[in-house]
Amino acid sequence: MKLLNNINRRIAPVTIFLLLQAWFAAFALSNIGSFSSSGILSFLLFVMLLLCFYQIQELCANQVLPNGFFPATGLLSLLFTAFYVGAEHGTLTGSFDSGLFRLIYLVFTAAGLYFLFRNGVRLLMVLFSKISRRVKPCPLSVRMRILIFAGLLLCWLPWFLYNYPGVMTPDSISQFSQATGLKGYSSHHPPMHTLLIQLCYTVGYGLTKNVNAGIACYTIVQMLLLAGTESFCLSLLAKQGIPRFLLITWFCFWGLVPYNGIFAVTMWKDILFAAFMLLYAMQLFMLLKTPSLSFKKDRKLLLGLFFSGWLVCMFRSNGLYVFLFQLPFVLFICRKNLRLMGTVQIAILLLALLVKGPVCSALNVEEPHFTETLSIPLQQVARVVTAQRDLTEEQTDLINQAADITRIPDYYNPVISDPIKALVVYNGADYMESHMGDYFQLWLRLGLTYPGDYLEAFIDQTKGYWFPAPATLRTNEGISPNEIGLEWPKILRGMLPVKISEILLKLPDLLPVYGILWSIGAFTWAALFLMVFHFLYGDRKYLVLYLPFVGVILTLLLATPVASDIRYAYALILGMPFLLSVTIHSAAGGTQLTE
Repeated sequence: MKLLNNINRRIAPVTIFLLLQAWFAAFALSNIGSFSSSGILSFLLFVMLLLCFYQIQELCANQVLPNGFFPATGLLSLLFTAFYVGAEHGTLTGSFDSGLFRLIYLVFTAAGLYFLFRNGVRLLMVLFSKISRRVKPCPLSVRMRILIFAGLLLCWLPWFLYNYPGVMTPDSISQFSQATGLKGYSSHHPPMHTLLIQLCYTVGYGLTKNVNAGIACYTIVQMLLLAGTESFCLSLLAKQGIPRFLLITWFCFWGLVPYNGIFAVTMWKDILFAAFMLLYAMQLFMLLKTPSLSFKKDRKLLLGLFFSGWLVCMFRSNGLYVFLFQLPFVLFICRKNLRLMGTVQIAILLLALLVKGPVCSALNVEEPHFTETLSIPLQQVARVVTAQRDLTEEQTDLINQAADITRIPDYYNPVISDPIKALVVYNGADYMESHMGDYFQLWLRLGLTYPGDYLEAFIDQTKGYWFPAPATLRTNEGISPNEIGLEWPKILRGMLPVKISEILLKLPDLLPVYGILWSIGAFTWAALFLMVFHFLYGDRKYLVLYLPFVGVILTLLLATPVASDIRYAYALILGMPFLLSVTIHSAAGGTQLTE
């Protein structure tokens, strides 16, 4: 009897805690899904969640879990909860008028979300550890690599024909104008990318005397570079023993998900930047697997790391900051080969600075206006003005020197900073640049006075990159209206191609699960999950491979002009198959050397 009493005392608190978890989780889901608390659905949710949470608890109890499993999954779940509540707090407070009741409702919902995420993360961690396996390495034959390369191009061919000579947005047309001499060079677009467009266009136009053929020449080169990078990635993963079904899945993702095909034919710097990011990560991965580096033996890998790293720095303005962010971690991880790796990494940095500095100056490359880097601060101040907060006479005068304060509410858009930046550029950008100290103090004082407005402005301007919701800006088609005479020839005529394109681009809004592939925030959450999983189950030195991709998201949080644009985070999306495969490889104990 005493033994039974001891057992009951042990079971009772656990059961009560499970009931509370299930109740709060049901509360959160009912709130989010707008289910009636007195309806049968809320009761069914509670029962199902109770059963699920119990099974997850039993599953974890019967596993040999790595050290730090529960704290790590708890912290990750807390982070996911903070992201969700931060992004959706305005809709999670119920319909109460009382501030106290709204707060209670929000706290209860946050608690439920935490229990949902905690149990979900733990379940996924355990299940993922079961499927993390490495099969016998089976390198792809030359014939198979050629077929993969050709297969990717074939998948993208319909998008190329539909959008011939390529997708050109206003940004693309601006850069094309620089490449063809209609405008001077500007580092608002990476000069290296502009020069590549110029080279391809010159060759294509020189051979055909046709403007569209010249543009198509660049599009084809981009498709070849992208397909080559992805084919190389699949070949590398096959050598590491990644299961074939995953390689097929990654091929289908890159080849068949529409935005990958459309981006392959879009004249944007973001596309090749993403390819070079992936290439750099792959070179770094192979070098991390080499226990002792020497320039003579590993010359090919070191040169590959050098050129891919340099191209990362050159093909987006934030590429250099991403490189600097991951540099100390790479040097620390490679400290056993510090002299050689340090030489390569510093050489990348010095060459990038040389080109961005003296070389660009010699080519008369115009620097973009300083306001281009101030998206977040400008949005925050504009939010304060739009909310009609009290300002001192001095603050009002200072804002008026940069932009007409009466026009700011009309121009302020919570999810895109371009209107406010344009208002400043056309009014008082020079004055702002010459009085940056005063404007920094203005920004700081307004932030201390109205922190809620600043936080709301930051959330609205960035949440697309850290909260799983459909991207507001996805893809474009054809050549946008312009003033330089370019027209979309539409070689695939009739309504059939148009309807097929429309259907394919509407599917993510109709199909559950598939739609998550169109959410930038979902990829960010996946990267965080994989990093924690890798920390618990894998070889931790490979965590450095995530840092360049994490750096991209961090730079967006500091200066993104748009709240949710797939192209800005495309490096993470394109590289996700590689990151996931590396995590599987590491957790499965992959140690073989790959040349």
